[in-house]
Amino acid sequence: MSKVSVIVPVYNVEQYIKRCLKSILDQSWQDFEILCVDDCGQDQSISIIEQMQKEYPQKIKILYGEQNMGLGAARDRGMKAASGEYIAFIDSDDYLKRNFLETYMHAAQKKDADIIVGGYIRDVNGKLSETPIDVNDDTFVWMNVSACTKVYKRKFLEDNHLSFYGVRRYEDEGFMYRCLACHPVVELMAYSGYYYYMNSESITRSSKSDRTGIVKEYFQTVNKLADTVKCDRETQPLLNYCLVSGLTANMLYNGQGCGGKKMKELYIQYNKLLNKIDRDICKNKYIALKYLKSEPAKKRYTTWLILRLRKIGLDRLLFFLVSRI
Repeated sequence: MSKVSVIVPVYNVEQYIKRCLKSILDQSWQDFEILCVDDCGQDQSISIIEQMQKEYPQKIKILYGEQNMGLGAARDRGMKAASGEYIAFIDSDDYLKRNFLETYMHAAQKKDADIIVGGYIRDVNGKLSETPIDVNDDTFVWMNVSACTKVYKRKFLEDNHLSFYGVRRYEDEGFMYRCLACHPVVELMAYSGYYYYMNSESITRSSKSDRTGIVKEYFQTVNKLADTVKCDRETQPLLNYCLVSGLTANMLYNGQGCGGKKMKELYIQYNKLLNKIDRDICKNKYIALKYLKSEPAKKRYTTWLILRLRKIGLDRLLFFLVSRI
């Protein structure tokens, strides 16, 4: 049995998959298995992996698929097949520093942690910028919901029946909030070893498209989380803040240029969700600017401003202006 099972969903990543797998194979910590989960893309990704598997038959395993199921389902398949004591998720266009697994495993064994959390480095076509961790801020793990910058004890996931539930979009939010509601032992590290790759061309294409469908999908995700994820009295306000902050950011970013008619429809759903989460959300202590320093300042101030405008009935006007941009 390997110490770490590294799960890599694979879908149309022929340009990047070799870099991803090589960064895992070259790790200073070698007690791992790589589970490549085929999500039935149309390019040569699996052929590339099969060639690499011939060179590393003891390290690389391919879980062949029959139809495209999406990222959440692919990760779930990997979790079911994993044999490692710990599980890591790596997106197939991302890559790792050479000491990533070694650093995480030393931290895991030091405190017998259920979830080990590090920072990450954003790679936008070769331009790198780091998002580090404040190890003294326990709320960081709530602000950074990416499943990929963490390593998980498999027993913790299995004992709490945690999975991605086959979700196609916003799978990380649901997974992480359900994890955190189970009161894991979390170890924060002042280390960034995960490279999160972003293609500037795909970002540009996305910014020019109609994204109201994305907003509606996020509404569905938040609605389900509000129904199913319940925390104790201390952490429920933190979860509520995260859900509301995500809703607000989604409306502002993905609602840009959608037009007044579509924004009106979105706002009605948005307003219902805010009331469902917490009718007195403005009294939530985490709305205050002195809290949640690990939250990006722009997002924190924006959430604060929108909720203040909501108190006096002017948030609708701001969203309408956004819809005209």
